[in-house]
Amino acid sequence: MKTKYEKFIDAVSHAMEDHSFDIVWFFDFDEQDTVPLIEDTGCYPKDGHRVLRIEPLPSRVLFCVMEDFANSLPDGQEKEKLLMSLRYRKPFSSFKQTLAYTNQRENWFAFKEKQMHEIIEEWMSDEGIVYKDGVFSCNGPGVIVYHKDSGLTQK
Repeated sequence: MKTKYEKFIDAVSHAMEDHSFDIVWFFDFDEQDTVPLIEDTGCYPKDGHRVLRIEPLPSRVLFCVMEDFANSLPDGQEKEKLLMSLRYRKPFSSFKQTLAYTNQRENWFAFKEKQMHEIIEEWMSDEGIVYKDGVFSCNGPGVIVYHKDSGLTQK
């Protein structure tokens, strides 16, 4: 069973990898959970809650994670195929399709999880997020108070 910290890492990783145009992700310090803001559906953080926006990772960062994984493999066909897939017109879908025909799928997910963990811990440090006694807290300048009627306001 995953710890609260591991669940946090997974949830933030999902939010950082989500490049949907209509969803903005936040971490809600009152709920201690990630919360999407989806305008058309009425899905919002709760009024008055302290939230921190989770920005999607730039595509180049995720591309580098895929490239680092491929380069970490021993020389051979799988490595070459994965590196080649990153040169195609749509490298993300090409990498995913190529990965399905290798024996590296489980290794990829373990590698990606480790890389995302490092990226998120760096983000936490940059934002001033602290995990202590089972609670995430932050007093950094990025924390805002959500008000549905007026949107987001600085704390």
